[in-house]
Amino acid sequence: MIIGIDLDNTLTEVQEDLNNAAYNYAKKLGKDIKTSENPFEKIKRNRDTYKKFNFSYEELKYFLENIHEEITNNAKPRDGVVETIKRLRKQGHKIYIITARLDEFHNNDAYLLSKNWLDKSNIEYDKLIVNAKEKAPICKKERINIFIDDQINNCLDVSKIGTKAIRISNDKKQYENVVTINNWIEIYNFIKEWSNK
Repeated sequence: MIIGIDLDNTLTEVQEDLNNAAYNYAKKLGKDIKTSENPFEKIKRNRDTYKKFNFSYEELKYFLENIHEEITNNAKPRDGVVETIKRLRKQGHKIYIITARLDEFHNNDAYLLSKNWLDKSNIEYDKLIVNAKEKAPICKKERINIFIDDQINNCLDVSKIGTKAIRISNDKKQYENVVTINNWIEIYNFIKEWSNK
């Protein structure tokens, strides 16, 4: 099988650090932060960061090129991810890393930034795809059998094209055609069982 895997907050677990950093950066800029209950509410896409903290394009670009990059460059892989991916590849599965990291916001080299992190973290893969704002068209083009991501919108989108979607999350809410699992050991067990059907 070909298994597609998101990078940030799927191979890593950095969302809280990114949310806190975005909040602190906005405060430093003197932004009037309008939040109903929780200023650290998940911010999942660049445009959500822009809306939530009212960053200008230049402010968002600075945040992503500097603060965001520092956090993601220093992130550690989630527990069990390195071993799980090695086992899957040893069994003959192909691993495609598919990330929404954009050249536009990473000094025109989201590929190198991602590759360097994957290599230093000892994460094996067969193909790396960056600039993947929309994951479903890429999953279709690359013939991905299973896709793993932390964002429910990506999981729902890929499930609509017939790709099996696994969401890595502690969220207990159930979604049609999306399996929610909170750790890489259980993801491995699910893939093993599902591929034997």
